[in-house]
Amino acid sequence: LPRVFKELDGASGLFAKLAQLDERTRAMCSMLSVILLVKNRYGDFVQPQSQGKQLSAEKWQEWQSFVQWVDVTDEQLHAALVFLAIRGFGKMKSLAKALPPESRAPEDIVLHLMDNVSRIVPSVSQLSTEMRDLVQQALLSSKDFSLPQLLQGENTPAQVQMLKDAMITQGETLLKFLLICQVGVMAGLMGTRALQGSAFLDEANSTNILAAISFLRMIVSSPSHAV
Repeated sequence: LPRVFKELDGASGLFAKLAQLDERTRAMCSMLSVILLVKNRYGDFVQPQSQGKQLSAEKWQEWQSFVQWVDVTDEQLHAALVFLAIRGFGKMKSLAKALPPESRAPEDIVLHLMDNVSRIVPSVSQLSTEMRDLVQQALLSSKDFSLPQLLQGENTPAQVQMLKDAMITQGETLLKFLLICQVGVMAGLMGTRALQGSAFLDEANSTNILAAISFLRMIVSSPSHAV
């Protein structure tokens, strides 16, 4: 991955330069997990999970149904990997200090880097204009809506409505792309424990996340308060 996504380079990448190696590891785990999910590699995906909590083959098939619904193209998959490679920069306090207080949300930091300091996020330059815009829209949408927050009951109907409003211009593609990116983020949460596979997306966590996704898939036709 570091050969393609230079941000992840162990010597010259920004994670390494700012000594944020755990964040680098989580980013790589997220990216690898999305690849395994899309490529239907169950054995590799569950490898780091403990036996009693391991994701079942039946639940894996539910994940594969999600992948089929998302129907990600190779270009969109590449864009999702770029999203996962650079989103961790938004957590770095040293970068936040360079921005005005009102622009220090993690997503704002990453958007600033994409627009103004592109040399330290070189993977963005590999994207087409359309895919760059999709990554930016996903970052903007992440400011208002978060799948982990939905699972914790922290998203309000108003925040769901914001996501629906964004879909008016972007269509269902934005929702699908946002979800595959946020699933990737969660897949890498325990990346410092094991880089290969997802230790976090075990049977219990997958059950909760897939249930939330099933509700979100109704977002187009449901009132926001029903989600």
